[in-house]
Amino acid sequence: MIEFMHQPAKGGNNMTMDHPAQTEASDFVSNLLEEYFGERPSSVNVVIEAPFILIHLQGFLMPSEKNLLKRNEIKRITETRDLLLNTLKPEIQDRLQHITRHEIEGVYADWNLEKETGLFIAVMASDGAKGENYWPAEIDRNALKNKIIETSKKTQKEPDHTELYWLNHNLIVIKRLGIMVDIEKELIKNGVIDELRLAKRPLEHRLMDSAELKPIVNRDIIELFVDWDFEKDKAYLVLILQE
Repeated sequence: MIEFMHQPAKGGNNMTMDHPAQTEASDFVSNLLEEYFGERPSSVNVVIEAPFILIHLQGFLMPSEKNLLKRNEIKRITETRDLLLNTLKPEIQDRLQHITRHEIEGVYADWNLEKETGLFIAVMASDGAKGENYWPAEIDRNALKNKIIETSKKTQKEPDHTELYWLNHNLIVIKRLGIMVDIEKELIKNGVIDELRLAKRPLEHRLMDSAELKPIVNRDIIELFVDWDFEKDKAYLVLILQE
């Protein structure tokens, strides 16, 4: 079981939230998923570390989805989940704003169906420079950044801007701005957003999985999650490292 144990970053003036806020966010998400999906995750672990709120779901796969997964109908599952989640994002955003007392500018999500996990990424509007503060000495930050940029060029283009955030002992968030190529921008203008996400998600997962990040972070990468705001031309990538 992956534990999102809260560990304040060293240095800087980043905001961290107390355990009651994490508990309230966890309870809210559990109840919301049960109401709309008909199932509660077996666990919901929350890290609130400005400017991010990460909500990791474990044991979240409905019986009907298990049957579809056996038939390798992954696209059908993710398409249904994404459509439903899009209708819930305003509610998630409003409730997290109430819990943290900070404006939330966006909510992102990705799934690992084989592991029955998922991740919600909420981004606070005060997207400060936390990533420029503490970074562990044992991980070559520039090497990791360069590898992410190199891999991004295979799926989109070299990002105009890339930021790395060390949230705690096993969480890295990577923000990329300006990654869409011209054909993708035209598709977005024409409203082909859901289809673009469904196409890019497995491709990005495969390339990042094969990017040989382990020698750089000095640990196994247990899970990788990614999502985009296509209209704002940005993406968030989360690496969960082995404890």
